[in-house]
Amino acid sequence: MKIAKYPLATFCAALLTVALTTPISSFTNIVWLSSMNAPLGFFSGLEIILFDFQRLGILLYGIIIIEFAIAFSFAGIVNKYFYKSDYAYAIAGAIVTGLTLFLITELTTQTEVLSGNRTLIGKILHCLAGFVGGYFFSKLISKDRNISFAIRTLGVIFAYGLLGLTLNWAFQPELAASGFGFNFSELSLDAKNALIRDFNAFFLASFVFAILGVITLNSAWFFSSGFLYLFAGVFNLLAIYGYETGFNQIFIFEFIMGAWPTVLGLVIIYHNRKSLS
Repeated sequence: MKIAKYPLATFCAALLTVALTTPISSFTNIVWLSSMNAPLGFFSGLEIILFDFQRLGILLYGIIIIEFAIAFSFAGIVNKYFYKSDYAYAIAGAIVTGLTLFLITELTTQTEVLSGNRTLIGKILHCLAGFVGGYFFSKLISKDRNISFAIRTLGVIFAYGLLGLTLNWAFQPELAASGFGFNFSELSLDAKNALIRDFNAFFLASFVFAILGVITLNSAWFFSSGFLYLFAGVFNLLAIYGYETGFNQIFIFEFIMGAWPTVLGLVIIYHNRKSLS
């Protein structure tokens, strides 16, 4: 874990930065809509915040991981060979965040991609989010980490991916249904009820199981989340080849999503047995 803690810490720091960054744009949009005499209710505002964290956040997460990997590598060299500072990674995080947002604007459409970055206060808040992410990274690498750190990091990333599916079915069932081949508007009321009820329960349960696994490091929670998707993949293939339904490639996604937490659960069992032997 001496080497692995660095990329894992980068993943954690990037996710924290996403969590701090996306609400800036969310609240900017909410304030703008209110100024245009289009105030939002509580649930509509919550929907914007959550969807920005997941949809916009997924794209930002990838970008921030790359920028942090570069910036923290450079900061590590400076910190080790030239000038040692407790805030080296934090400063690097702030600088690279501001620089990335500037380059995205200049090299793409010449307009601010993130609505929260259109004001000076927004730019400062984004850099501050990068600063916090960098400081969090420095704390994570300041001491040795064990396997539980890796399990929790990968478990949180898995849950973050599930969050989008959960939010889609909770707030936009028509769009979510179309992704599974349903024309939501043509379904009967009972069919709509069953679809919303069952899919919401499925994705929310798997999300909650993953979070509980991260918190407790109990393999049963990871298995609970993983088996849902593994069995979904099995029955998907059964439907395709046994009942001759339409072919789809969703089963690939289902097996991947099932294997991820299942492997984490197996790792927990292996290390628990190893510690007892």
